[in-house]
Amino acid sequence: MQRRAWIGAAGALAGSALMSIGRGSLAAQEELQLRFNLGMNNPGSLDLAAQRLWMYLPVRRNAWWTLDAVETGLRHELQADPLGHTVLFVSIDKLSAYARRTASLMISLKRAGAPMPAPKDAQDWLAPERYIESDHEAIVAQARALKSTTGEGTVRNIHGFVAASVDYAGYAPEDFGALYALRQRRGDCSEYACLVVALCRASGIPARMVEGYVTDRSFAPKPMDFHDWAEVLIDGQWRVVDAQKGALLEQEAQYIAFRYYRDKALNGVGLAHRYRVEGGMEFSV
Repeated sequence: MQRRAWIGAAGALAGSALMSIGRGSLAAQEELQLRFNLGMNNPGSLDLAAQRLWMYLPVRRNAWWTLDAVETGLRHELQADPLGHTVLFVSIDKLSAYARRTASLMISLKRAGAPMPAPKDAQDWLAPERYIESDHEAIVAQARALKSTTGEGTVRNIHGFVAASVDYAGYAPEDFGALYALRQRRGDCSEYACLVVALCRASGIPARMVEGYVTDRSFAPKPMDFHDWAEVLIDGQWRVVDAQKGALLEQEAQYIAFRYYRDKALNGVGLAHRYRVEGGMEFSV
């Protein structure tokens, strides 16, 4: 029997069936569903005990969407951290030798009903971090060259510079960061996002790298769909700046945030991008 967690101010509540995946565009939708197939595999000849999984789900709330429901047949709990992340925690008591277990995961989002209040932690998104070397002299000099008379003007200049100067090199499993992107002028979506964030922070504009999915409708994401972009604080609101896909302060409801990048562990996922497994099982999503 499947179990669902309904998300609300008071926590998790029981509910009825989710809507099926639809084909309508976001312009006509007040709800959005994401469907994942999870695979847990024991590759060895010995039983595995006490296998644990932590996996990012959409953030609880942002300017465009609110996490409404999570449905899966796995025994699970939903965990949170101070940044507003939602983490799916799964514990498997025993996974027999050579066994493979599969489960579906359905996530339901609803349109946010009101604007987000101005963030209280804005200053926390100005300091350099690993892969966001906003204090390096090369990045500081480039940021100075892109400075405009307004914050939004500076952001537009940064977006234009990164979009025009960095070549997309295809997905790479390794992270290289902002300084690499500036020097080598190439990278995948994470390098585009890191460089935008680093240049904004060097200009005194709070910015953060975000990971998740981009879609204009309900769908079943594939691993290759996972994407990184930047969010920049303009007039008290986080706005999407995606130099790799070309989006600048537009089509923002298409960006479904799962993780705000930090270079320190905030929850059970640790420093992993999407999920972390404790034990010998293999996991796929």
